[in-house]
Amino acid sequence: MAIERMKFLSMTGNENDLDFIIANDLMGSGFQPENALKVLEKGWKVTYFSYDSTIKEYVKKAKDLLSKMDVPYVKKQVELKKNLEEIKENIDNKEEEINSIYSEIEENEDEIKKLEDSIVPIEHLKNVSVDLDKLYNLKYMKFRFGKISLENYEQLNEELSNLDVVIIELEKTDKEVWMLYFTPNKLSEKVDSYFKVMKFERVWLPKEITGKPSDILRNVQEQIIEKQNRNEELKAKLSDIREKNGREMLSNLLQLEMLEKINKVKKYMAHDNKGSFYIVGWIPKDNLQELIPKLKNDNVEYVIKSHDEVISTPPTKLKNNRIIKPFESIVKMYGTPNYTEMDPTFFVAITAFLMFGFMFGDVGQGLVIGIIGAILMKRKSSLGPVLLAGGISAMIFGFLYGSVFGNEDIIKGLVPSPMDNITNMLVVGIASGALLIIIAMIFNIKNGIKNKDVGKVLLDKNGLAGLIFYIVILALIVGFLLNGKMLISLSISVALIVVTLLLILFKDNIENLINKNKDKQKVSIIEKIFEIIEMLISMASNTISFVRLAAFAINHVGLCMAVYILANMFGTTGSLIVAIIGNIIVIALEGLIVAIQVLRLEYYELFSRFYTGDGKEYVPIEEQQ
Repeated sequence: MAIERMKFLSMTGNENDLDFIIANDLMGSGFQPENALKVLEKGWKVTYFSYDSTIKEYVKKAKDLLSKMDVPYVKKQVELKKNLEEIKENIDNKEEEINSIYSEIEENEDEIKKLEDSIVPIEHLKNVSVDLDKLYNLKYMKFRFGKISLENYEQLNEELSNLDVVIIELEKTDKEVWMLYFTPNKLSEKVDSYFKVMKFERVWLPKEITGKPSDILRNVQEQIIEKQNRNEELKAKLSDIREKNGREMLSNLLQLEMLEKINKVKKYMAHDNKGSFYIVGWIPKDNLQELIPKLKNDNVEYVIKSHDEVISTPPTKLKNNRIIKPFESIVKMYGTPNYTEMDPTFFVAITAFLMFGFMFGDVGQGLVIGIIGAILMKRKSSLGPVLLAGGISAMIFGFLYGSVFGNEDIIKGLVPSPMDNITNMLVVGIASGALLIIIAMIFNIKNGIKNKDVGKVLLDKNGLAGLIFYIVILALIVGFLLNGKMLISLSISVALIVVTLLLILFKDNIENLINKNKDKQKVSIIEKIFEIIEMLISMASNTISFVRLAAFAINHVGLCMAVYILANMFGTTGSLIVAIIGNIIVIALEGLIVAIQVLRLEYYELFSRFYTGDGKEYVPIEEQQ
């Protein structure tokens, strides 16, 4: 419900200690850096820090090593204990060691795959007791090795007597047969052609594979086991590295990420050719006392100033409790309050809460909106708490109006339904608007007092002069409508109206006299008169604009009545379906429209009278991008 007080802090020290000071002192302190070169006095021979692009490269390396070491990434606060060069050296050493292990593992796995592939055909020859090199060296015969479908194999056997070929069956399944066949050299071409027609799939044996198939299989299996054992040793070595170095590597990564953030925020800082750094920025007053001992301990020289002693504009840190804080998002959509104006969040929370419920009063529909808001809150959505508040407001006014899902026969209302009391609803809407406009003018006066702006306090159309003028006009209208006579005598009313209008009309001239400012640009009397006319129209239109409070409350009842009239045209099941769909449409469509109307009234009718919203949002160093 307030804007936290800030102090301007400037620091200088040894450039070699800067990373540690930022990481261990400033991170988490609430300090917001400003551009040092723009704030420091001209003539200082200071320059910006250069951006170190190698940090990103080593962050990637560290993440890759964590993945290879199977160490989970856990984000946590860490102190900067090493400098960048130490971290880089440690990562390079571990990268070389781990990559060497992974490279050997991959080579072994490739070799295992090749060995396994090489013995696939030999498996079908395991029962052959002849050395393969003897088969390769047959002088008068040629041999072929492969497989054929069972159907073709049986057909082949029927014609075997017509062929000059010897077949040795190796393996037989219900689909195919693995075999060897032998044929004379002179007839091999003819025989091979026939086997090809029979769809014999020949398997070529590499000539470097020699010896008995059983010996070959045993030898290859031994090689595979040897390489598998070696890989197990290498994986055990990786596990040992993980146990010994996993935490250190995670710490290196977290420190690198810290250094990368430091690297980014250094763009606000400066240094000179003597090795000194210069940091300037803002810190909440309450955080300052915790930071000072750390700076002293690290031999950092510092100067503390108030916001009115420096040219830099303080950032705005809003200070609201948990209930009010969600409504900051509505305020910030219009603009962040500047440091020297009031925070309107509490005002928005109360007025938006009441206005939404007034226009959308229904227990059942409000419950649905509240449930949606609660679900969004669980999902950490900033819209959740606002919707929950809107739902609660709708339920409260729903009990007042006696409306449950648009039905006014379930519970008895505590006040007449908006549709039954249209005139009074319109009056309440306009009266509420007038009261809120008066409050907005009072806020403007308060902002003027905070800024020591006499013109804004006394002479502005939303200052004391404008407030008196507005109240007098309201008193005249209300008195005439209620009693047929004026609450304030005509002579006093006219005098107040004339005086206040003249004060507003000649505001610039009076301010120039007070401030003894002769050079200020003068505004023509015609332009001032048009400004007065615009002010009168604005006051009238802004007040009448609050009629929409009543209009949308009446509209809500009318829409719900239309839903049930349409539902009664159908049978029991159809009526229920129409009622449900109708209520969904009312909640979605009218709920959105009413929310938009609340924002319109807040921004155009109220904020425009007292709120500038041209502030600089507070972003502490740990949240800098």
